[in-house]
Amino acid sequence: MSTLATATQRLPATTRLLSASALITVVTLVYLASNHFPLRSPQPLSFNVVDRAIGWHAWAIWPYWLLLVIAPPFILAISERRIFFATLRAYAIAMAINAAIWVVWPTSLARHGAPADLGGATGAAWRLLHFLDSNINCFPSAHITAPIIAVAGYCAQHPRARRWAWPFAIALMPSVVATGQHYSWDILGGAITAAFALWWVRRDLRP
Repeated sequence: MSTLATATQRLPATTRLLSASALITVVTLVYLASNHFPLRSPQPLSFNVVDRAIGWHAWAIWPYWLLLVIAPPFILAISERRIFFATLRAYAIAMAINAAIWVVWPTSLARHGAPADLGGATGAAWRLLHFLDSNINCFPSAHITAPIIAVAGYCAQHPRARRWAWPFAIALMPSVVATGQHYSWDILGGAITAAFALWWVRRDLRP
C-alpha cells in the first residue's frame, strides 16, 4: 500500500475529537433528559443473587467513574477512518436502542443514598454521582454499552491490545453493581445492545 493511500485512511485528531464529542454529547443529553424527566412511570427491577454476591462498596465509586470515562480515550485512539466511523456507528445504534428502551420502558432500582459519613475525594465523587444521576433508566446500562463498543473498535485497529484492553474494561464492570447504580440484569442488557450494534457494523471492523 502506498504512503498516500495509507495517509488517506488516517483521520486527523481534530476530526476524531469533534466527531466523537458531538455524538457523545447528544447521547449524554438524551440520557440525562430521560433520566430526570421520564415520560412514563419507571418499573422497579428486582435484586438478584448476583447483585447480593457483589454487594455494595463505597470504594467502588472509583472504578465506576473510571469505567465511565474510558470510552472516549479508546475511541479517540482509533485513527483508521473506516474503523473509527464504524465504531461511532455502532455507538449510535446501541445508544439509540438503549434510549428507546429508556423512553418506552423506563426502569428503576432501590439504591443507597450518597454516603453521608464519607469526606474527601471519595465523598465528593459520590455526591457528584447522585447529583447527576438518578435511580431511573438503569436498564440497559449505557455504562456497559459504551466501553464494550469503544474497546472493540480500538482492538479492531490494535489487535494485540486485546490482551490487556478487554481484561481492563471487564474488571471494572462489576463496579456498576457495587455502587448500587445497576443490577446485573442491566449489565447483560447493555452488553446485548453493544453486541448487536457491533454485529451490525462487523464488516467495517475487520482488519
